[in-house]
Amino acid sequence: MHSIHHSVITCIFLIAACVTAQAAQFAGVSDKKAVNLADVVSNVASADVIFIGEVHNNTQHHQAQLDVLRSLQAKKLPLAIGLEMFTPEDQQKLDDWTGGTLDEESFMAVFSRNWSYGWPLYRDLFVFARDNRIPLIALNTPKPVISRLIAQGRATLQESEIPPKISWTLNKSQSDYMSTIARQVFGDKAPDTFAARLCESQALRNSGMAWNIARYKRKHAADKVVVLAGTWHAVKNGVPEQLSAYGKLTYKVILPELNEFNRENASDREADYLILK
Repeated sequence: MHSIHHSVITCIFLIAACVTAQAAQFAGVSDKKAVNLADVVSNVASADVIFIGEVHNNTQHHQAQLDVLRSLQAKKLPLAIGLEMFTPEDQQKLDDWTGGTLDEESFMAVFSRNWSYGWPLYRDLFVFARDNRIPLIALNTPKPVISRLIAQGRATLQESEIPPKISWTLNKSQSDYMSTIARQVFGDKAPDTFAARLCESQALRNSGMAWNIARYKRKHAADKVVVLAGTWHAVKNGVPEQLSAYGKLTYKVILPELNEFNRENASDREADYLILK
């Protein structure tokens, strides 16, 4: 009886996965017109770095990321995948995973230590990388560093914890977003110090991810780096614009359609393509 019950539950999840994993639809930001996956990939494939934003718990966004990766792989392009979800302390674990020496159960534990969103959301992406031996790059700033910055200020950071040429000043779009988060935590009584440090934490992560991308590219110039990150890191005024501090890297940006970035109001200063709802 237990076996039958387990089989039924498994079937339900498989059916749900088939329903939700629909092919992504795209639109160009500059002309607002619908565009197919093949044309999107043909356009972005020339860039050194390709950012694909996500809302972390949205299966459609992860499916779009996988669709783009598969299409780039089909072009026989050398690829690497940059990950907001991991910090450099676990780079060796990523290498072990893509090298086939770390089993899934062990890797899931590493994933959960780094990231609070569920493994099933990301599993297909990681399995694709492993099966195709695509290098994975840990990009994010360690959580203890971010926590210390927010709690005690950036004077407590060690030089080794700060990327070179960091810009601590966020542009208005990023700053407004972080102010919104501060209000969500404290309401309209968010302390100025907290809001300022929250902005600095975003600046640290944006510059840190850009620095880690650039370091990888210096050693692997031929690889196209596909960055999977939250929308507010992937948007052009997030991590991409920080790349210029570390060299002449070209980039393209694909963002999910949100209220802030939709077919009507998005500009090519923010993205090149949208993943339509």
